[in-house]
Amino acid sequence: MDPKAKQLLDVFIRNAHKGKPGSLDMRRFLDFTIAVHRENLEASSEEVLDLAMQTDFPEHIAVRLTYVFTYGVELLKRYDEVRR
Repeated sequence: MDPKAKQLLDVFIRNAHKGKPGSLDMRRFLDFTIAVHRENLEASSEEVLDLAMQTDFPEHIAVRLTYVFTYGVELLKRYDEVRR
């Protein structure tokens, strides 16, 4: 994972309510996802899942975050294509 992407993900992880992320938590996670796309940073879904699992997120939350990341990046890529 790109060091800047890891730093942004770490901000989310440090501040998130692990058992039940709230709206501010999700906003931070979406900011991470947007930054990965906008700045073309290296970050994979597997890395996101691994880091979430290593930091006390319940498995079902970690998997859900991975889905949000994966589909968020794909949505942003598609948006860029359609906008041209």
